[in-house]
Amino acid sequence: MLGIRGARGGGLLINNNNNFSYNNIVSTFHTSSILNKRTGKRQRVIPEWKKAKFAAGPWWKKPKIVMRSPIAQTHHPVNQFESAEEDFLSKVEARSCCDHPVNIEDPYSKDPKMCVLCPRQYQESIVPDYKNPKLLSQFVSPHTGNVYQSHITGLCKYMQKVVEKEVGRSRAAGFMSTKVIDPLYLQDPPLFNPSKPTKPNPW
Repeated sequence: MLGIRGARGGGLLINNNNNFSYNNIVSTFHTSSILNKRTGKRQRVIPEWKKAKFAAGPWWKKPKIVMRSPIAQTHHPVNQFESAEEDFLSKVEARSCCDHPVNIEDPYSKDPKMCVLCPRQYQESIVPDYKNPKLLSQFVSPHTGNVYQSHITGLCKYMQKVVEKEVGRSRAAGFMSTKVIDPLYLQDPPLFNPSKPTKPNPW
């Protein structure tokens, strides 16, 4: 039993069971029946037509299609013109066999450009080395000692950088002179003509 003292000194006894609710305590102090109803739990009343509408689902939802017989067992009619179509297609293929494209090389394709030192030209690749001053002297001017530019030598961008790098290394190692060519290499057959550049001067 649970005892609560009222505002006017009156006592209230409530059974201490599992069905105890605070609303029961509050209702004893109310003097108005309308106020007592407002403090209670409100129940939502939904019309029957609205319940049926919610149960049916949205308007766009349709029942699922159930396959009752497999497609393989469905009877299909036999094509009566199958043999005639095959004969017609065979005749068309026999007459159009001469019109098929012929696999030939592209007559407008150009040969890939290769520089003098390109490894694809020779069976053994010729790599510029700082210990080979005879080869590097071909790309050095006998008057100034400077390395010819790529528009005169005709070398690709990669090989031109390699030649310039190896010439610098050869001069630093003492294999080549800095401003002139060794007279022993002046009579070597030239790889290109400095007076006739292969490309216009970009500068």
